[in-house]
Amino acid sequence: MSDTPRARALAKELRAARNAAGLTARELARVLGWSEAKVSRIETARRGILVQNVEAMLDVLEMKGEDRERLLKMARDIREPAWWELGRDLPQQLTALIDAEQRATRINHVALNMIPGLLQTRAYTRQIMESGGLPPDELEDHVSIRQVRQGILTKRDPVALNSFIDETALLRPVGGPRVMAEQLRQVVAASEESNVTIRVLPLELGAHAALSGTFVIYEFIKSRPVTYLEGRSSGAFIDASEDVDLFWDALKHLETQASDSVASREILDKYVKRYESEA
Repeated sequence: MSDTPRARALAKELRAARNAAGLTARELARVLGWSEAKVSRIETARRGILVQNVEAMLDVLEMKGEDRERLLKMARDIREPAWWELGRDLPQQLTALIDAEQRATRINHVALNMIPGLLQTRAYTRQIMESGGLPPDELEDHVSIRQVRQGILTKRDPVALNSFIDETALLRPVGGPRVMAEQLRQVVAASEESNVTIRVLPLELGAHAALSGTFVIYEFIKSRPVTYLEGRSSGAFIDASEDVDLFWDALKHLETQASDSVASREILDKYVKRYESEA
């Protein structure tokens, strides 16, 4: 399987490893007895990436230890389609997003108008998607996909989630009091996990560093961090260092502007009680 997000991620790492070793594609091809075009096709994910070819490249590059095993595992995983690639006709944007979530070690999510998808209940997600005009025959499937994606927070080696939520998202009664009470109880429960941090940006703060829009920064083991910006019909990954740095700067400001974890829990509890009383 070639030209998938996982194949492109591996191809990028192989290219970086070759550059770090000080070899050109032509020099690597000559040592391996391959054509330069073959190396190029592997490094751009334009052909299937075979485990034995990756192993041969790593031998020449003298890569050993954890980095070698990690890249070989990536090569083996490419041969096994991921759950979101099996029998589904999902938009490329969504498959790329899921792949980033699966590979990330830490996700920094700044949410303004709604609860982050990785923390949403089924009922909350359903209301969001219905209001967005998703066709009824697609609704339950997309709700289920979002729920399955949340598994990255509870797997054996879970992703760390660092989430900033604007208080306006807590005020908006998506689905009514009963749905909101359930949703915010789930956010509170998630905040008690060691890999999840929830920080609220209170209304009394006024302006803050994220008012220009929601964004997500994904951190990986070796690859450079990327920023994801979501649109109504499409999203964009930003990976240029100078551009990603702008979002890191915003995140640093939010660290000083948001309520701490204890105060954030108090704000969440206040809204839970409010919605419970109204339900």
